[in-house]
Amino acid sequence: MNRSVISMIVLVIVIAACLLPFVHKAFHIDDPLFLWAARQINRDPCNFYGFDVNWADVPLPMSEVAKNPPLDSYYIALAAFVMGWGEIALHAAFFVPALAAVIGTYFLAGELCSMPLISALAGVLTPVFLLSSTSVMCDTMMLSFWVWALFLWIRGMKSNSNISLIASAVLISAASLTKYYGVSLIPLLLAYSLARERRFRYHLFFLLIPVAIQILYNLLTHSLYGKGLLLDAFQFSSGYHPTADKTIFTRVLTGLSFTGGCLLTALFYTPLLWRKRIIAACAFFALIISLLSLGHMGPGTFFAASGGFNWPFAVQCFLFAAGGTSVLLLAASDLWTRRSADSLLLFLWLMGTFIFATFLNWTVNGRSILPMAPAVGVLAVRRLESIKTTDALGNFKRLVLPLIPSLIISLLVVWSDYRLADTARRAADVISSKYADKAESLWFQGHWGFQYYMEKKGGKPINALNVTLSLGDMVIVPHNNYSNYRIPKEWLGLVETARFSSARWLSTMSDSLRAGFYSDEKWGPLPFAFGPVGDEEYYELIVDNLPK
Repeated sequence: MNRSVISMIVLVIVIAACLLPFVHKAFHIDDPLFLWAARQINRDPCNFYGFDVNWADVPLPMSEVAKNPPLDSYYIALAAFVMGWGEIALHAAFFVPALAAVIGTYFLAGELCSMPLISALAGVLTPVFLLSSTSVMCDTMMLSFWVWALFLWIRGMKSNSNISLIASAVLISAASLTKYYGVSLIPLLLAYSLARERRFRYHLFFLLIPVAIQILYNLLTHSLYGKGLLLDAFQFSSGYHPTADKTIFTRVLTGLSFTGGCLLTALFYTPLLWRKRIIAACAFFALIISLLSLGHMGPGTFFAASGGFNWPFAVQCFLFAAGGTSVLLLAASDLWTRRSADSLLLFLWLMGTFIFATFLNWTVNGRSILPMAPAVGVLAVRRLESIKTTDALGNFKRLVLPLIPSLIISLLVVWSDYRLADTARRAADVISSKYADKAESLWFQGHWGFQYYMEKKGGKPINALNVTLSLGDMVIVPHNNYSNYRIPKEWLGLVETARFSSARWLSTMSDSLRAGFYSDEKWGPLPFAFGPVGDEEYYELIVDNLPK
């Protein structure tokens, strides 16, 4: 067997070992939106968002709620048609795009550095890749199209192959129909091609294929739903900023923290990548940004709600921010030293994603950081290539050993999120069974996976526009969730607080630890955090007083 076959076998075994133990994970966060769209596609394939959903305490057309295109849901619909709607079946189906992303990263890295296996492992053995690959959301699927589109475009430019370039353009279209951020491949590859060829060539006209596909998609969605959904998503992302009161320093700190925490291999490679003075400069920059953000991060962040300085948060935030600074420096250093089309591609890829995730997206979250992962793996290896050594054992330590702690922590993060997701499924089972005799009057607030499982059990989400509660109705309110509508306290009496344990010392979504992998908006500037994690609480309330 040649080296490529052996490398791919290694990648398949490693990714399977990392992901398959979590195939029973409960549907979590935004998974239900993709599942409901898939059910609609099975009913009416030509009207994918033609239904209403209560995702923000009021029923709205799905075309207004969904901020992602539907290709991921079409894949779910196909997988469910073949294997069913269960968690195991659908998570197993999403092992395919995860594996495609890994193999694509390997081949792409082979075009950009001399050690593609190490590069691929450095990119995927990260919290953001492994965690994103345990959902049925669109992010890992988009990444798989992304890396293969880049690989085929680079290979097509090098070999002057129109077939490869056209295939790349088709995959760009697929990426942009999976997640709108895929559209950014068009200017990225345009800049790369101009830098490589130093002139305009007919190859660039192939980039009009995804442009045409998006125009057709917007015309289609405008005819179906009265507005082009790509432009609607961009307007939402740029216009809705619940964190608009944040300073530039808090935004930068949050972006760096998410970058360093989500792409943890870069932090463990840092001592091998840089001289001590560069490491000190990264640490100093992270410290300065942290100090400038001290009074602007909200209660319970740098200063604990109970009083005193929050050292556990501060240390984790500082380490993640220093790692994020190292990541950005990798891209800048590679561009400065090599000054090639490849280095420009990597710089624009990484910096463009960082700017979007930190400043342009409606919230900072790990899912927006994910596209950076393959670029970081490639950049780390390109930097290591410049550090010559003839010591085989030393070379092994430099390349492989930093992956081990990153893998361990990444798996712990995936496990903690698995446990967190399971609390919503258990809560829905237990609470709905407890109030089975009140099935017609069991209401709930909160969304995400909890809504999915409660609705399966017959619970009804509160409609803030038409609150039809009656005396004796039960209302279930989760603490660690989101809801925009507050029922007047005087209407309700507490019957019981149901508690369900998740991971005890690590969390991806905890307002007390200031960890918000899926959104920093309410939860905090860390993608995950170590520390004491309390039970997930669900308040069981009875309507015992209504206005006359």
